[in-house]
Amino acid sequence: MEIILQILINGVLAAAVYGLIAGGLSFLYATTKIFHLAHGVVVVGGGYAFWWAAAKLGWPLWLSILFAIALAAAVGILMNEFVYEVLRKKGTKGLGYLIATLALLMLGTALVLALFGAAPKTLDFETASHDFEGVVITTLQFWIIATSALLLGIFYWITKFTKFGKAMRATADNETVAEILGIDTKRIRRFAFALSSILAAAAGILIGLEFNLDPNMGVLLAVKGFAAAVIGGVGSFGGAIIGSLIIGIVEQVVVWFGGAGWRNAATFLILFLFLLLKPSGLFGNKRET
Repeated sequence: MEIILQILINGVLAAAVYGLIAGGLSFLYATTKIFHLAHGVVVVGGGYAFWWAAAKLGWPLWLSILFAIALAAAVGILMNEFVYEVLRKKGTKGLGYLIATLALLMLGTALVLALFGAAPKTLDFETASHDFEGVVITTLQFWIIATSALLLGIFYWITKFTKFGKAMRATADNETVAEILGIDTKRIRRFAFALSSILAAAAGILIGLEFNLDPNMGVLLAVKGFAAAVIGGVGSFGGAIIGSLIIGIVEQVVVWFGGAGWRNAATFLILFLFLLLKPSGLFGNKRET
């Protein structure tokens, strides 16, 4: 029983990070119909901005967090304004957006590597461990899970129960009709990128506190977020969270019984199975796939 509980806790911890990434990806796809894989480098950029402010400049944690969030939101908005909106005006279709987002992902990774070097970065954050009859969780891990749940809950509330959320859903359903109704769809897309980038920055900060930061991790994080979004259903925010839980728990089961080397293979295997057997995902709309 202790092993099962420990695997579940470790899986939920991984899902807490994946959920922030996948939730942002699904939200952006629902709003813009773009699979923003460059979201992965926004996660890494937010993590490195937090590390630089806290470890190098010696800023307090709260100020370092605000700096990382503001920078990530600005980067997300700039990506939209100077890449995706330009492509939209030119009438670019799906393949053009895919090439653009992959180029942004690679460019961002190269910039982080050039600015901070290839060596992993860590904050050496000290935290207490708590043993509950053989099941171990640290104070930091508890706060990571709680923070992720809180942010995702707030994000869900914004998209479901606010004026912006209603405008976003109208834009996602039919952009032309939304514009006829007086909705500024460009402004909606700008806010969508800002909000999703805040989630990305939060994921990067949590990774920086609990794990090491690596400049190349953005690619893998983007793929993990994509996999969770596909499993849950493309465009479904709640589905992305469920998909993240599935990936996180399955990864920990594989690591526990098969070794860490099989972690990523398990994720891709689950992704392939869903693409073959249920491409619409658990909660997706078939016409979106």
